[in-house]
Amino acid sequence: MPWIKHLVGCPLFEGLDEGRIAIFRPATRQVHFAANEMIMTEGEKGEDLLILIEGQVTISKKMTLLAEDAETSTTDKTFLSLDASSKPFFGEMGLLMNDSTRTATVKSNSVCEIVELDKDRFWEVCAANPEIGFKVMVNIGRRLANNLQRENQNVLKLTTAFSLVLEE
Repeated sequence: MPWIKHLVGCPLFEGLDEGRIAIFRPATRQVHFAANEMIMTEGEKGEDLLILIEGQVTISKKMTLLAEDAETSTTDKTFLSLDASSKPFFGEMGLLMNDSTRTATVKSNSVCEIVELDKDRFWEVCAANPEIGFKVMVNIGRRLANNLQRENQNVLKLTTAFSLVLEE
C-alpha cells in the first residue's frame, strides 16, 4: 500500500522496516481533511492514534481565565504547529486508556492526509506480533516520558514564577 512508505521514519515506528510497519495495515485507514477542519477536539472521547502524513496542523488547548468579576472566560491557546515532514503522531493516550478524552484540539492548517490507527485493531496486531508490538509500545512510552519531563519542567517554571509573585 502506498501510505506505508509515508510511515517509514515516523517516530511511532522507529526501528521497524517497511515490511514490519505493513503488519499494522489492518488497523489503519487513511483520512482526508480539508484546510481549517477540526481533526480532534479537546474534551471529546477518542481512541484512535493519528499520524500526519501530508499537510500542516495546529495543536491548541483551552485556557480558562478568572476575570475580576469572578466570571470565567475560555480561550484557545496554540501550543504547537506541526507539518508532515517530521511524520508526527498524536492521540496516543486514546490507545492506552479506557474512556479517554482528548487533551488538545488539532485543526488542519492546510489539506491534510492522516493515517488513523484503530485502538482495538492495534491491540490485536500487537498481540499477534509481540516483538513488533513491543517496539511500538517502547516508542509510545518514550514519547510519553518526554512529554511528562517537559510538563514537569513547565510546572516547575510556573510554580517558581508564582512563588516569586507571592513574595512581593
